[in-house]
Amino acid sequence: MITTLAALAAVCLLSLAFVLIIPHFAATKVLMRFLPQDIREAAKAHPDPPAGRKKIGYLLTALMAAGYVGVIFFLGADGIRRGYGFWLLFGRYMLFMYGYKLFDILVQDQYIVITRKYYVQFYPETRGCKSWNDRSFNTKNQLIRLIAFPFVCALMAWITLIIGR
Repeated sequence: MITTLAALAAVCLLSLAFVLIIPHFAATKVLMRFLPQDIREAAKAHPDPPAGRKKIGYLLTALMAAGYVGVIFFLGADGIRRGYGFWLLFGRYMLFMYGYKLFDILVQDQYIVITRKYYVQFYPETRGCKSWNDRSFNTKNQLIRLIAFPFVCALMAWITLIIGR
C-alpha cells in the first residue's frame, strides 16, 4: 500500500506541476476545452503562444501522459513481482485511480480553477464569466469517470495478470 500511495503522490505532484505550468505553453483552444462553454467563448480570441512555446507545451503534455501511464505500468509490474492476484491488483488500481480523481476534483478543479481562479491571470478576458463560480462545471464528466473506474481497473488488473504470467 505504501508503494501505491507513493506512486499516487508522485502522479499528483506531476499533475499539479503540469496544471500550473501548462498555461504558459498551451494553445488557447487546447487548454480551454477542459473549461465551461462561457469561458471558452470569452477566450476564443485570445492569442496563442509562439510556435516554439506551443511545441514545448505539446512535449510537456506528452511527458505528463507518459509519466501517468508509466506509473500504472509500474504498479502492475510491482504487483506481479509481489505475487498479487486479481483482487489485490484491482484494489491497487482502484486506490490509485480514485485517489487521483479525488485530488483532481478537490485540488485542481475546485481549488485552483474555481477558488483561486488561476487561469484568469492568463486569460483576463474571461474575468466576468459566471462559470468561474460554478463548482459543478464538470460534474457529469467526473461522474462518468467515477462510474467507469471499477470496470477500467478490473480490465487493467486482468491484462496485468495475462501479461505478467
